[in-house]
Amino acid sequence: MTTIKLNNYYPHLTECVTLEVSEEIAVTLSIGGRMCDSYKRRKREHDECSLDGTPGFEADVTYPPLTPEEIMEQAEGHAALYAALDRLPPVQARRVYARFILGRSVGQIAKAEKADESNVRKSIQKGLAGLKKYLNYFC
Repeated sequence: MTTIKLNNYYPHLTECVTLEVSEEIAVTLSIGGRMCDSYKRRKREHDECSLDGTPGFEADVTYPPLTPEEIMEQAEGHAALYAALDRLPPVQARRVYARFILGRSVGQIAKAEKADESNVRKSIQKGLAGLKKYLNYFC
């Protein structure tokens, strides 16, 4: 016989309740607990949604909707960013866009353009300096 705490399996219990159960039941409860923990961890890590609720419900709770002011500020910020990107030389603009908007690595950009990684890195740094200068002056 094994002694278990029921509070571990039934968190809504307010009192500490211990119970003697057979080994088979203790092993089954332990496996069920591990499977539940594994499911919760997988759900957190892979952004899985529950099939029991309305689709997208978790995302609505996690990320509250933007207010109209926030939507306008975001649109103005995007417009200013793209205007600043248009002011850069084409190579710098393309590389900064690929690095920070598309999320590509410096190595991927260098491979796609058949250029040296250090040149791509320098170009991105110059592009960021140009963006900073432009955005500080006009915004």
